[in-house]
Amino acid sequence: MKIRNRITLWITGAGLLAGLLFSIVISYEMIEQPYELLDGELDSQAHTLLAGFTTQANTLVPQADRAMLDSLGRLYWLKIYNKHHQVVFASSLTQYTDLPLKQKYGGYNVSATIPREAASLEQDDSNDLTFRVRIFSIPIGGEEYLVQIARPMEKLQEEIYDLIISIAVGLVLFAVALIVFGYFAAGRILRPIADINILAKEISEKTLDKRIPLGNNQDELYALSSSLNQMFDRLQYSFQRQKEFIANASHELKTPIAMQRLFFSEVVQRSDLPDDLTGRLFTQSEIVLRMDRLVKNLLELSTLELKETFTPTQVDLAQMLSMILNQFEEIMQASGIHLKVEIEEPVFVHGDEDNLRRMFINLIDNAVKYNSRDKRKIRVSLVKKNKEAKIIIYNTGIGIAPEEQDRIFDQFYRVEKSRASTSGGSGLGLTIVKRIVELHHGRIKLEGEFGSWVEFYIFLPVMES
Repeated sequence: MKIRNRITLWITGAGLLAGLLFSIVISYEMIEQPYELLDGELDSQAHTLLAGFTTQANTLVPQADRAMLDSLGRLYWLKIYNKHHQVVFASSLTQYTDLPLKQKYGGYNVSATIPREAASLEQDDSNDLTFRVRIFSIPIGGEEYLVQIARPMEKLQEEIYDLIISIAVGLVLFAVALIVFGYFAAGRILRPIADINILAKEISEKTLDKRIPLGNNQDELYALSSSLNQMFDRLQYSFQRQKEFIANASHELKTPIAMQRLFFSEVVQRSDLPDDLTGRLFTQSEIVLRMDRLVKNLLELSTLELKETFTPTQVDLAQMLSMILNQFEEIMQASGIHLKVEIEEPVFVHGDEDNLRRMFINLIDNAVKYNSRDKRKIRVSLVKKNKEAKIIIYNTGIGIAPEEQDRIFDQFYRVEKSRASTSGGSGLGLTIVKRIVELHHGRIKLEGEFGSWVEFYIFLPVMES
């Protein structure tokens, strides 16, 4: 589960728990308060009803004027008991139902059924009623009397039920609002981390100079960004030292390898050596030659990687490609390769002429070297399109398998591993090509069919006219 979803759940859970506890407290208070008011009303009405009684010979009897007693008797269920728990008075409502007398003082609820035809007391269609009952012990004329008074509270029950439903609906809406707010708040909280993640993904071997901006608040994100920047500093330093080491090592190897080449070149020319030794010396000379090519390519690649920019000059790609193809013309004819050229003239770019020439030579040399089909073809095209120079170099041949196309520009990666010793390549040519394209703020891609053909696309920004 994503951190944003977990934060949303935590915010929602904490908010719902607080809301639920608050609702329980409020509901309890809102439910208890009507009961307290009703109990107070029953207490008051009980004393009012008892004011309509008098005692005669230690017996409780109604006064002559029973108007108030009869009027309240139709609204309140009332029974008065003497000390022997004998009923000495009962109101008119007691004829419809009998309410249990619990041996406790205070209020309690009792359910009863009274038909609407008998007495209309706010019953619903089911004729069920809920009475609120109170019991008092009241002294009258020196005697203690037990008073049981009750009143229908159907409307109050409905209001309490509506209150509970309203609170439940409110909690659901509150939960939805918490989820929306929590998701938004989690996004705001995690936005700096998302920005750090995006920038960290953009930082690669080629962009190690980028750093994560530090915020003004020295919080946990500030510490994280600072630690990551320190890590990038160490990585940049390590990469720089590695590149410098390769460049220095390649440079130092140039002289001894050149001396070995000179030595083998002179030795194999001698006629006084045995034939088997001459053959072995010739093989070693070829090995030194391949080593010399590898060192030169490493030195060239190191130079390109250490170079972040170059001093641009105006370069006519059409003229450059034509000159390079003329240089390869004899080799193509000897190899039986049919060359098709589609060059739009002129196409100017700002670039480094030597590096661009090296790039095209590497690509065309590969097109010639790996062109091994019966009908050998190479097609080179150059067009200007949408402020870009589009160069296409196509050749028939072994092609490149789809699973290898993403790795073809990696250092020392070779498609024809079995021909590594015979083709003389080092596996750095296309790596150098890609680096040159990147230095010129261009892009390169390839398409191909394994065992049939391959096509390289180079896009370079052209000069504004």
